[in-house]
Parts: sequence; C-alpha cells; structure tokens
Amino acid sequence: MNDTGAWRLLPAVPPEIPVPDAGQAVAAVPRRGVRVVLGGPGTGKTTTLAAAAARRLEEGSTLERLVILTASRQAAQELRRDIIRRRGGAEVGARVTTVHGFALGLLRELGDPAQDLRLLRAPEQEQRLRDLLEGEGEQSWPEEVRAAARTRAFARQLREVLARARQLGLDPEHVIELALGDPVFEAVGRFFETYLTIADFDGALDYTELVHRARLLLADTTVAEACRSRFDAVLVDDAQELDQVAANLLGDLARIGLPLLVFGDPQQRLGSFRGASASSITLLRRLPGAETLGLVTGHRNRPAVAKALAGIRERLDAGDAPPAAAPTPGGGSLVTVSIYDDSAAETAHLAAALREAVLVDGCAWHELAVIARSGRSQLTPLARELTARGIPVEVAGDELALGSQCAVETLLAGLTGAANLEHLGNEAVTRLLAGPLCELDAVGQRALIRSLLATGAGDPDSRDLLGKCLGRPELLKAFPGPEAERVRALGLLLVRAAGKLTRGAPVAEVLWTIWNGTGWPDRLREAALAGSRGANQDLDAVVELFELAGRRQELAGHHGADAFCSAVMREEIPADTGRELSIQGRGVRLLTAHRSRTGSWRRVYVIGVSEGTWPQTGWRGLLLDPDRLAPDHLDAASTAGQIASERRSFYVACSRASEQLHISAPAASEAEPAEPSRFCREPGVAPVRVAGLPGQRQTAASLIAELRRVAADPAESPAMRRAAALRLAHLADITDQQCRPAFREARPENWWGVKQPSSPDWRTSRPLVITGSTLQALLTCPRQWFLSRRGGADRPRGPQAGVGDVIHRLAQRAAWGTMGLAEMLQGLDEVWPRLRFEARWMETAEKEQMRRALTRFHTWNETNPDELLGVEVNFEAPIVVKDVPVLLRGTVDRLELRDGKLSVVDLKTGRRPPTRAEVAEHTQLGVYQLAARLGAFEALAPGIREVAEPSLLQLRHGGALPERQFQPVLPEGPSWLTEKLEQAVEILQRGTFEAREGPQCAWCAFGSSCPAINPGGME
Repeated sequence: MNDTGAWRLLPAVPPEIPVPDAGQAVAAVPRRGVRVVLGGPGTGKTTTLAAAAARRLEEGSTLERLVILTASRQAAQELRRDIIRRRGGAEVGARVTTVHGFALGLLRELGDPAQDLRLLRAPEQEQRLRDLLEGEGEQSWPEEVRAAARTRAFARQLREVLARARQLGLDPEHVIELALGDPVFEAVGRFFETYLTIADFDGALDYTELVHRARLLLADTTVAEACRSRFDAVLVDDAQELDQVAANLLGDLARIGLPLLVFGDPQQRLGSFRGASASSITLLRRLPGAETLGLVTGHRNRPAVAKALAGIRERLDAGDAPPAAAPTPGGGSLVTVSIYDDSAAETAHLAAALREAVLVDGCAWHELAVIARSGRSQLTPLARELTARGIPVEVAGDELALGSQCAVETLLAGLTGAANLEHLGNEAVTRLLAGPLCELDAVGQRALIRSLLATGAGDPDSRDLLGKCLGRPELLKAFPGPEAERVRALGLLLVRAAGKLTRGAPVAEVLWTIWNGTGWPDRLREAALAGSRGANQDLDAVVELFELAGRRQELAGHHGADAFCSAVMREEIPADTGRELSIQGRGVRLLTAHRSRTGSWRRVYVIGVSEGTWPQTGWRGLLLDPDRLAPDHLDAASTAGQIASERRSFYVACSRASEQLHISAPAASEAEPAEPSRFCREPGVAPVRVAGLPGQRQTAASLIAELRRVAADPAESPAMRRAAALRLAHLADITDQQCRPAFREARPENWWGVKQPSSPDWRTSRPLVITGSTLQALLTCPRQWFLSRRGGADRPRGPQAGVGDVIHRLAQRAAWGTMGLAEMLQGLDEVWPRLRFEARWMETAEKEQMRRALTRFHTWNETNPDELLGVEVNFEAPIVVKDVPVLLRGTVDRLELRDGKLSVVDLKTGRRPPTRAEVAEHTQLGVYQLAARLGAFEALAPGIREVAEPSLLQLRHGGALPERQFQPVLPEGPSWLTEKLEQAVEILQRGTFEAREGPQCAWCAFGSSCPAINPGGME
C-alpha cells in the first residue's frame, strides 16, 4: 500500500534457478537421437531435465510440443511447476505426465474416436477381479487353490500376475502355452482371456493394457507421422521405474525419429512390485546411436551421509549403476542408528528429536522428514501420535488408502449404520455418536445414558440403549438438552437413509443424504477456507469416495451398501486420483520410501527398520508369484531378488537426507518379536541401544504440568511458587482465533481435584452388573478397569484377540458335530486374511498354531464323553452382596452335563496357561459355578443346580488333546469368590478407583499417567 492508501501490485520475485554444473550443462544440450543420463542420489537428474526442457524452449519449442514423462503424477506435478517457474509465464498445454497418461492421451487423440476409454485404478481393478472370481466360481481353478480363490490376497496376487504378463507383452494364449504342466498358471491364462474380454466390453483398461494398446497404435505409419509432427522431443525422468512395455514404447518413439533424453539410476529402482524392470535402462542404452552420460557432482548428501550411502550401495546390484558422486561439502553431518525398547518408545524418542531439531538446532518443521516402509500400518498411527504430541505433520492424501481417511471412515460408518440400523453393535454406536455426524463425546453419552436410566429405560452397563435410540429416535422426544437433540437428529438421518436403502436407492444417493444431512460439510468448508490442511484432505477424500460410488451404480439397497463399505475398506492400494493435495511446507513430512524419491530434507528419520517390516519378505512364495513369469518360460521366484528390492527402497529413503540421517528400530520383545533389520548395520554405523523413554516433553502440556507442580509444592520458595502461578495465569488468559482458551490445562477450574463433581455420589436402585471378566479386571487394578471399561479409553485389540474370536466361532459351529475338521480348517483359511499382523512370519506361525489348536479341539470334541447342553450360553443370576443387589451376567463357551452335574468348559487360546494356584481362584470359572448354583441354566437343565468341576480348555497347549485345567468346586457358604464379590461391590459403591501395581502394568495402556508406577508422569 502506498502513501495515498491505494494498493499497488508488485512484480513476483523471480525464482532462484540453480546453476548447472559442468556435467549437467552437457547433458542438457539438445541433440537428436537417444541420450541416457545416469546419476546417483542428489546429482541433479530432475534439475538437469528441467534445464534441458528450458534449452528446448529457448530454441523455439513449446511445452505443448515436449513430452515430459515421470514415474508418478505427484512427480509430474512438481516437475511441471518447476519448468513453468523457469519459463516465467503460464502454460496451458504443458504435457508433463506419466507414461500411462501419455499413452491414454495418444489413444484418445489419435485412436478410434468412437471408443470410450476409461482407466481402471489399481484398487478398482482388484475389486473387479474379486467380482469375476466370485462369478466364475471355484471350479474353474485347480483343487489346490480353490479354497483361496475367493480371498483378497489371491485377487491381489492375480492382479500382479496379469500386469506382469502384459508388461512382458504376453497374451492369454502365450501364458497358457508357457504354463503347460502347471495347472494353476494354465487357469490364470484362461482367466486372463475372460478378464480382457470383459474389459473390452466396457472400455475399461488397466495401466499395462493401456501402454500395450498405445504401442499397437504407434505401429500405424499415419499415427507415427502425426507424432513426429506434433512433438519435438521426449524427456523421461526416473527411467529406472519403467516396466518393459513402457521402455518398449519409448523405444518405439525413438525409432519413429523423436529425440529421446532419459534420466535414471537403476540402484534407486522402487517399482519392482509394479513391474519396473532392471533391463529397461539397458534396453534404452542399446537403441541405435544411443549416448550414455554420467553425473558425478553431488548436490545433497554431506560427507557422513554420503559415506553411509556408500556402505549400502556396496550391496546393491552394480548393473548399469551410475558413477559414484562426490559428497557435498559442509559441516554438521551426522548418521545414527538407534534401537529402542519398543515401537511406543521409538515414537516417543522420534517426537523428542523432532522438537529438539526445531527448538534447539534451529531447523524448520518442513526441513524434517520421517520415512517409513508402509503407509497404512505405519504412517497412519504415527501421524495421529505425533499430532497428539504437538508435532505439526503433513501427509499427502494419496499416501494412505482411501478407507483409512477419517472423513471416509465417518461416511462409511453412517452408511453401515443405515444399512444395519436394527443390529448396531456397541462399537458402531460409539463411533457414530463420537464422530462428526453427531459430535457427542463420552461425557455427553454418559450424561444421556443417566437421563435415560432415570426413567428406567434400559441397562446401565451397555450401549444398547443408545443404539435403540438411533433406530427409534422418537424415544428421545421427551428428553430435553443438547445431548438428546444431537442423538435424535442423527437417528432421524439414519432412519431416512435406511428408508432409501429399503426402497433400493443407489449407494451414491444414500451417501449424499448422509453427507448433506448434518452441519459437518459446512464446518469442513469453513476450516478449509481458513487454511486447514486436514479439512482440505478430508474434502478431497470425500470427493473421491463419491466418484467411486458414482462408478458403482449397480450397488443399491442394504446389501449394496454393505458390499460398497467392504470394498472401500479392503482397498489397501492408495488410489492415484485427485488426493495429491500439494504440500504446503508447514509441518514434518511423513511419507513412505516410494513417495520420498522426489524430495530431500536437512534431517531424515528412517523408522521401523525391523526384520519382516524392512525388509518385507513374507509375501513371496505364495500361490501366484508374478516373478515366475518370464518372456519364454515359467521360473521360480528368488528371495534374494526381494531382499535386493527392499534394500533399494531403504537406500532411497536414506539418500533423502542432506545433513543428518537417523535410522531406528524397536528391539525384539515378546510383544514385538521382530529383530532389528539387517539393514541397520549396512550404513557402517554401530547401532546404539537406547533404554526407556525420553525425558520431559517440550510441549505446552509439559510446561503447564511443571508450573502447576512448582506452584503447589510447599518445598519451593514463595518467590518461585508465585512466579509459577503468574505464568499459569498468563497462559490461562491466552485465547485462540475463536476467542476460546488456548491452554485449558492452565485454567484452575479444569484441574483434577478442584473441579466439583457434576452430580452427587452414584446411587441406583438397579442391581450392579458383574461379569467374570469385570470382577477379575476390577480387582486387579480398579483404575485400569475404570479407564478401559467405563471410560472407553483402552487401546484397540491386537491380532491375538481377533484370533481368539475366530477360534471360538469355529469351535461353536463344530461343537454339535455338524462341521468336520476339514471344514473348520477351511473356515480358518477364509477368515484369516481379515486379521492383521505386524509381520508375515508372525502371521504364518500364528496360523499354524491355530490349525493345531483346531485339530486338538476336533479330537477332544469327538471323544468327549460329557453330554453337551449348549454353546455360547448367555446367563443372568441375581444375588445380594453386602445388602446390595447384584446381577451376575456372562456367557459360557460350553455347558455340559457330567455325571448328572453341570459342567462349564471355557475355551482358551492364550500363550500362557495359568498356574494351578491361579486356576483354583479363577474368577470367571468361579462366577460360572455360582451362577449355575443360583439356577442360571434352569432352561437347559431343569432342576439341576449341582456343579461339577469347571475347566479351562487350553487349545494352544497339549498333544493330541488340548490341556485341560480343572477348578475345585466351590464350598457351600462363604468362599474366596464371596470375598472377591464383596471387594468389587465396595469399590463400585465407593466410586474411588485407585491404581494397583502388578504384572498387568507391563501392557497397561494408561501407564504414562499412572500414580502407582509413574508418580511424576501425570500431564
């Protein structure tokens, strides 16, 4: 603004264009024919390509006449921006794309105009394959793979095999010919033919077929002439990521006379799983008249980092390798390898290191990057944990699978709720109420439950009551208050959506009803306009979800909604669509090794480098391995080849660091048995074992906690206490942009012990509900029980819990002899892919254990002489404990009759059976005994209340039969169980849930704030 008060536009600051070194300048000079430029990390290959494009433009070409190809859409966007910045003006027809994008453009511009082509995304292709597999039936596959033909893993492997066949230029008949004698691959060839026929019918092409058809089109001399007249040159970055069919396409372009400039580094090849071929650059170098140049000046890695990379590079394939580059001069270079106690400790130390880099060493957040092997299993929880610790992070939207995006999870939860409104589980109800569609937190939910219970409406120990209100929102009409109104509004919305599903409305229409039925979209829009990156990412994900629903118009009604939700949640491949939301440089970059290839940062933290994770080798050697396909034969897959591929991705991740490289892994433990990876020693730096957690967090919460401690500590001087109190008062007065308290923890009214209870001591005329598991957990540690059971703050169940559920379900179905062992094992195979394990070897070992467990159960079930009365039998038994009405409630796995007495059998799949002393006072078995004596099983055993010794059936342990542990029968009158029930009732009545130290502390989710084991850890 000038002195007159008027605004005046200033010219844009010209971009800083790097000056090319001698090797780059030579490589950028335009020439006819083929030039292949090889260079290691940080030698400026992409910069040189941009300079080469600029030279072409200076000589009179335009961006519309240059074909610039990269390995990904994200890389294409970044390169397009770089070239346009150098150009200094707008370009409408800039043709910077991927090989597949170029091939699609050729087909649309020069192919048959009557053919409507649509590109099939990888997740959509995998789902289509699953649909075809289900439609064909299992009989079209050999017997040895029929049980697997309907699984997600089989569809994924099949997609990779079909892609590899096209990359090698193989048609279905060629695959069948190569597979003679191999019935599985012969079936693949027949399926391949069916797949291509259906794809032709609806005009949907996968990536490999797209390039294949572009090559066929170029064989037409008229099309070749049109290409020569339209294009001046073809420039290719990251050529090591080309598969054979793409490399052949480039060779075709060179043979019709287009100049070809190619940049690459075979040692940075990451796309082997997508078919990136080690021979692609070799093929281009052997084109007639091809010239090869090398870039030898490093512009990124300082000496320590360069030395570490050299150690890794020694173990990489040297074929077509670029010359070694000189390190970039400069100080402050450092490489470390750290081994932490577990993954939680690794994350805690990572957060501390990131904060120290900014607060102590002067780095900016955007100069730091954290690189992991996997996006879904590692980056998603890591982003949430770092954000919770106050670390600003940035994750590209397409780095994560669509189904893992928070906004998509919310909409799918609403759609699932509408499709199953009469059968909502507790977890689904909690997720719906706490999510953006309702925004009713746990406190609000409990308040509403109390209001409902005051009228005698339901059971205090369950979420069934709120689920009933969602299905019948009219129940809340008489209840005032915002909590009831929110739940009623959500219930009305779900009922409206459920009505549309009942009338057969398409999924896309019902999704729109749910999306448009609350104020959530407006809140997202306001946040996005205010600059919220998370809101922008949520909106991008929602747009893609609607695009996907719009393409699946055949999915309608309740079953269609369930199928759509299942399909989205099964998508593990990040879809390459519009969710690439440009990174704004406001936080620490979290990304996978594959995504990191286009960037560099001052400090890079490579995490989770454990065997089974990095390298990840477990998926090889399965039913369908794409590496078996070769141009003229079927071969066996090589484990060494997979290790080499994983090492290249590790090399690329490490090479992104300019000043400091920090590599870390969790130590092996019972919970995380994977050892630190062999890669940890390859940089030539001795790993350092780091015990425990980092010191005090450098966060606002930590500062406030320390100020509160000092202000309340009588041992501190009055001046120090006054200074702490003044600083707390200052923080309490600070507000954010919406005039809300920025530091609620600093305001005394929010402090524990100061804030007054919202209601008097809890009293109710209804009985206390106690189950066997409740009793054990409550007495072991009341605080842990309260936070997990009442507070709902327990961590998600691990895979072991899911394994137990599966075994119980199969045992329940087989109990009456209607399911044989073969059917049980087949059922295990069908459901097993839905379970998630940290490493493939863990999954394989656990599955073998469970197969043995089912075999033991089958043998025991066939030979068990006791009469079976029921399985999964629910029970309730009223009793009075210390003048307090109590309702014993639970479910027994098996109820049997032994010698005229009731016998309870509890199936167990745990790794450690209890000792004899522990079995003698096992609370669950004790509760079952007492319930049986009180007549809880009168419906199944009229008049029988005498009990036999209950038992634990340890399916994981034993020989031919499972190990069986019996509990002595409870004596008549008071017993150890009576004492435990009295203790539990006293705790529940008192309402004080103290912490108790014990073995359970080792896996407690609340240890960081526990006064029993960590008195100073409450923040």
